[in-house]
Amino acid sequence: MSDKPDSKEKTIIAAAKLLRRHGYNGTALSDILAAAGSPRGSLYFHFPNGKEEIAVAALTLAADAVRQAIAGAAKTSKSADEFLIRIARGMAADLERSDFREGCPIAPTALEMSGASEALTEVGRAAFQGWEHEIAAGLGWFGLKPERARLLATAALSLFEGALLLARTYQRLEPMQRVEEPIRVLVSAFAGT
Repeated sequence: MSDKPDSKEKTIIAAAKLLRRHGYNGTALSDILAAAGSPRGSLYFHFPNGKEEIAVAALTLAADAVRQAIAGAAKTSKSADEFLIRIARGMAADLERSDFREGCPIAPTALEMSGASEALTEVGRAAFQGWEHEIAAGLGWFGLKPERARLLATAALSLFEGALLLARTYQRLEPMQRVEEPIRVLVSAFAGT
């Protein structure tokens, strides 16, 4: 996105935030327009296929931001467990900054729309697969064999997503903090074999 977003970019950014908070069915087109400060005419100009098209663009943007954060965590970590814990702490910090209103940017819509919308199901699938791939690549930098890295990436992402859901539901960070020890144990187990 550019430094000064145009109405299309503002719409996508606003939609990403709203979908993260409320999911697809809880986000109305009027909410997106109000949050973006965009005129209704620009919506139909930029997104002739309506809300689903906006949601695909918003989730794609959000998924890429998370993927970049994962890659950044790998580059700034000194070990596999530090890398994974850095991801968990980043997710926890985002959740806390939002006053526990914004968990995973993909999960609310992915859960609602899985099977109901082919386009949204695919963008959710691609997001999670991209994150798994990025985590596995990061683990590979720390010496894990590809198959072990893929298995650990799936386990770690599952831990993160579950802990994030619990933390948002409980309105407390403890679930995100409690995943750190299991992460250390998993890294030790997966790196040692």
